Amino acid sequence: MELKFVNKMLGEIEAIKFNMGRHFKMSIETMKYPEDILIMLDSLMREPAPFWDYFYSDRTKGIPFFVNNPDENLVSYIDSGIINKGRLLDLGCGPGRNSIYTALNGFTVDAVDISKEAIAWASERAKEKNIVINFECKSVFDLKYVEEYDVVYDSGCMHHLWPHRRIGYIQMIYNALKSRGYFGLTCFAPGFTEIGGADELND
Repeated sequence: MELKFVNKMLGEIEAIKFNMGRHFKMSIETMKYPEDILIMLDSLMREPAPFWDYFYSDRTKGIPFFVNNPDENLVSYIDSGIINKGRLLDLGCGPGRNSIYTALNGFTVDAVDISKEAIAWASERAKEKNIVINFECKSVFDLKYVEEYDVVYDSGCMHHLWPHRRIGYIQMIYNALKSRGYFGLTCFAPGFTEIGGADELND
């Protein structure tokens, strides 16, 4: 995070405090480091884990990515040879459809999601296929990998992160990738403007 951005954010905290009145508990004196600002902004948002646990608790919903099929673009990357066998990190793996597909195609897969419901479902699916995937229930911001992965893949994780957290997210991905590694991203459907999406998408 650039210093000028931090300074701008510090200057805006008093306005936030004024607007929120008694409901805002953190004082300006605690804003010493960039991470303090991020934590403060996090406190104004919904808690992600309970939201996603509830979302994944009903497996019968007609959600497209509940179906155990991989992303078409991911399939094309493998079929065309753009990405080959190696270590792959699946961020926001959900019920594990992309993790399972890449593991079946020879990748060693680590997969993370903040929802314990999603991880439980993904683990069940992997067991049914008799494949080994390292599923972990944790926040992507708790990942501390350093040049470990040939591929990092994100299908629908980034666009559910609040904008103030996306710079740190991209840095984490950069750190996790090996030299000349690949990052695949599927995100931002039209209409999700409240979390950073576009009004419409153009080719």
